[in-house]
Amino acid sequence: MAIGHTHVRSGVPLPSPGTTDCACATIAPASDESYSLRMRVPILLCVLVAVAVAATAAAERAWKSGTWSTADRGAYAIETSTQVITAESPGSETTVEATPGTGVQFAIDAQTVYVLDAKRAEHALTLLGIVDKYSKSYAAVGSGHYIKAVAPGGTQVTLEDGSRWDIDGRQHFAVATWHPDDLISIRREEEDPQFAFEIDNTTEDDGALANYRVR
Repeated sequence: MAIGHTHVRSGVPLPSPGTTDCACATIAPASDESYSLRMRVPILLCVLVAVAVAATAAAERAWKSGTWSTADRGAYAIETSTQVITAESPGSETTVEATPGTGVQFAIDAQTVYVLDAKRAEHALTLLGIVDKYSKSYAAVGSGHYIKAVAPGGTQVTLEDGSRWDIDGRQHFAVATWHPDDLISIRREEEDPQFAFEIDNTTEDDGALANYRVR
């Protein structure tokens, strides 16, 4: 029920017949600042989602431990106990700080090698290849060899034919005392699955398990 032109329930005056007056509030247009804020919020949310997705993907990768073998002008090599992985930076400049001989965490997904730097930041490299580091095939098994060089710490022995032999870590200290020109005999190792050969130093009456390195 209306009395005069005032609505009883709302108490808001109604316009008189024939007039265009209205008591409705005028909606002011949004300011540039509030519009800009509304535009920034979705962008910020997208960035946060992208960061969260990247962090989740990194956490789910099958990370492995290796050692930087080479790092030169965007070309890299990572060694594991049995393989050598080669990769390169997608761009023309080196993007990863890698020091040969230091450890690295890496994961391989299709044709991409993901590596973590010292700050645990993730970098993506292009996979070039994966090859076996050792071979079980050596044609000159037997005696008649001699040492050409012994690596510092006894980690590796090079023979006169250029063959390189990575030594069992448990025997580095003994092999470190071997000398160039010591006489060597090579025989196959059948008992330890981690090593395919044993090199015997007949001059020193000593021996060590080893793998024949081809990469």
